[in-house]
Amino acid sequence: MVFLIPPLVWLGWYFLPGHPPFWALVKHWQITLTMAFGSFIGGATSEAGGAVAFPVFTKLLAIPPAQAKLFSLATQSIGMGSGFLTILLLRIRVEWRAVAWVVLGSVPMLAVGLSLSALLPPSVVRILFTVVQCSFALALWWHNLDPDRDRHAGLPRFNALEKGILLAFGMIGGLVSGLLGSGLEIIVFSVLVLLFRMCEKSATPTVIVMMVLTSWSGFAMIVGAGQFVPPVTEYWLAAIPIVAMGAPLGVYVCSRMSRMLVVRTLILLILAELASSLVLIPLSREIAAGSIALFLGFSCVYYLMYRSRRYV
Repeated sequence: MVFLIPPLVWLGWYFLPGHPPFWALVKHWQITLTMAFGSFIGGATSEAGGAVAFPVFTKLLAIPPAQAKLFSLATQSIGMGSGFLTILLLRIRVEWRAVAWVVLGSVPMLAVGLSLSALLPPSVVRILFTVVQCSFALALWWHNLDPDRDRHAGLPRFNALEKGILLAFGMIGGLVSGLLGSGLEIIVFSVLVLLFRMCEKSATPTVIVMMVLTSWSGFAMIVGAGQFVPPVTEYWLAAIPIVAMGAPLGVYVCSRMSRMLVVRTLILLILAELASSLVLIPLSREIAAGSIALFLGFSCVYYLMYRSRRYV
């Protein structure tokens, strides 16, 4: 059944209103190529496909961050939606209690982030993406310093405190995703593995489900607001055929990868993102200072989670 997901998506893509969209694959081949890699990463790790698309679009292809954000949400709705179906069909374990409380917080704040993003300069948006990614890499590194650290298959406890934590970080992640097109997945992933001490392979499918539900909500919001217009729609048409195949393949590969390979893949991607930001983004003194402060803030929170013994 899993192998039927891409053909069914391709069939729906072919019969979208208007002419068959094969022309988009040729006109925007750079988009298709980017998402071939991005969708696989989105399915195989806790990084959404937008985590690859956003830096490539804004740094290499000179696409405005506002368009890159809308594209990320729209494309994740298809790619991660395919990954979601793969998770269900393969009966991969998902911590549904965490999903429910995170999404409850993320969807309202996603709308806030979408409305606020227009107020930020493009350079600020690009460096914010890098800061969130780098703090996440540091969190992963801390988490794997101790090979004997407890790693649970699910939430070790689920009371009022745990619900509040998941709701709060869902709200933060939803706000960041509204600003950048992705971010919820890595913020909540950090909470699951650092604070609740869940195994990365258990946390990954859980955050994929969270992100796809949030992306579907975001896609509905931008369509309802009349923001889903060319050239974003053209980029989307160019990405659909490849993400429908890449995300399920990534989910399948992740289910058979070792835990440390998942971790090393994520850290390598984030280091590449940091290097590209330092080379390509012009930073004023104010933006650099704000970025350092934000990075230290995220890092302090993650470190406190790492040091917590509550869920041992």
